[in-house]
Amino acid sequence: MRLLFAVLFAVLFICTSFAAPVFAAEKQPNILFIYVEDLGYYTSERAAREPNARLAGLHTPHLDALAASSVNFTRTFCGQSVCSPSKSAIYSGLLPHTNGIWRNCHNAHPKLGGPAQWIPLPRPLTKENDPTFLAAGGMHEGIPNLIQMLKAKDVYCALSGKLHQQPARNFPYDAFVGTAELEAVIKAAGEKPWFFWCNPGDTHAAWWRHVQRKLVDPKDPNSAPKDVDPAAIQMPPWLPDTPAARIDLAQYYSCVLNVDKFVGEMLQKLEAGGQAQNTIVIFSGDHGIPIFRGKTSVYPAGTQVPCYIKGPGIKTGRTLTTPISQMDFNPTILEAFGIAPQPVCHGKSLWPILSGKADALPERVTIMTETNGGLASAPSTTKPTKARAVCDGRFYYIGNVYQDTVNEPVEKVLHLGSGNGEYGDPGPPYHIDLHDEAVRHKADQPLPYELLRRLCMNDTPREELYDLDADPWAVKNLVNDPAHAETLARLRQEFTQWRKFTKDDDQPFELPRGAPRRE
Repeated sequence: MRLLFAVLFAVLFICTSFAAPVFAAEKQPNILFIYVEDLGYYTSERAAREPNARLAGLHTPHLDALAASSVNFTRTFCGQSVCSPSKSAIYSGLLPHTNGIWRNCHNAHPKLGGPAQWIPLPRPLTKENDPTFLAAGGMHEGIPNLIQMLKAKDVYCALSGKLHQQPARNFPYDAFVGTAELEAVIKAAGEKPWFFWCNPGDTHAAWWRHVQRKLVDPKDPNSAPKDVDPAAIQMPPWLPDTPAARIDLAQYYSCVLNVDKFVGEMLQKLEAGGQAQNTIVIFSGDHGIPIFRGKTSVYPAGTQVPCYIKGPGIKTGRTLTTPISQMDFNPTILEAFGIAPQPVCHGKSLWPILSGKADALPERVTIMTETNGGLASAPSTTKPTKARAVCDGRFYYIGNVYQDTVNEPVEKVLHLGSGNGEYGDPGPPYHIDLHDEAVRHKADQPLPYELLRRLCMNDTPREELYDLDADPWAVKNLVNDPAHAETLARLRQEFTQWRKFTKDDDQPFELPRGAPRRE
């Protein structure tokens, strides 16, 4: 009898050790996934904890409170710092160069319109009503995505904002709703568990449009906002420090305040709907700020994002520097609903950390992030830049795998007004002066100009190494510093292993490129 009890105890221990997170037996959890467009890691909780980040002049009380009541992953990186690829890493659990979405996909069909017109998908789905539009490429058909897998488990799935994925026919959301319509999701789900991918867009350029009512002069897109003092801002070292540049960043910060308010309201709605105790909240951004060396780049201003996770089964109130990737959201969300991970997945479930059993994933010491496209301000004739980065939680190593160096005079490439759209166009519709201010002040502020020049000319160093504790925005390259030779060698090895694991190569992607198909 004792032997029988011993065997049963051993079996029970093994089963519970490897089981999915434990939730109320009568009801599976819900997931509110707040995924903000173009939101880099700009919060006052970071400013207080990490003074080197130079985030003075920003106050985000709701995000700070959420961070304090969550597991706060301070070294979180997107799969790629542009909209569609960053989302594709979450949907697939794979890096963009592997899943097929390495550049932005159109969010709408030219004849059938956007997601509001075809979510849920037509039934039956025919050639005539199929909203799929593959002009810019899409995810490989043979990869099961997150929504397909959740729907197979009868989870109610809702989306707001952008889908930005193709083939659209492979994303069977139940509903397309307004960004703030949490109550509608809860009501429509009924007794089913629900997953709401919520995409607020306030931090996406043009910033002045999102804060126009708060501008000192609402008729002037280059006016300062009333709720952020440009003089109180401490400009990050890669950006020019001028009055016009400060107003640009102040407008962005004001947009961050909009997001902060929105998050507070959504959490209140969750409480009011009686869903807070059974809902996992994941908060993050799709990538960093949409300016040079941010969005589209491989630098931390583009790839590093906030990440707070709380809910049932999660040991909260922890701030961790262990490096994680948004690819990890895929197996983490699946495990929350008791779904086995995808057969091939670059991400790792975060439940060993979320449950409090560990503060890191022992089988993984770094994560990889990437870019597969050049800066929008670079000449359009160049082939896409290909760069990869690995981070161990402190040090950030970049390998610039492929660069199509520009063979034109720098004065021709970096002229005033050459900033493209949100990346630095002082005219409509964006009214962003940061590119031009860097060019105007190249004599008295040489560092921002040189960092911009490298991106536009596609001649950044082959290797880069940064200490994110001392240098959060990655402006001091340590690759030739003998004191960091051991770290460099270790991260070079990690870099090589990640590329082998993800079947990466050195060749640039071709433009234009149709949807790569792999059954």
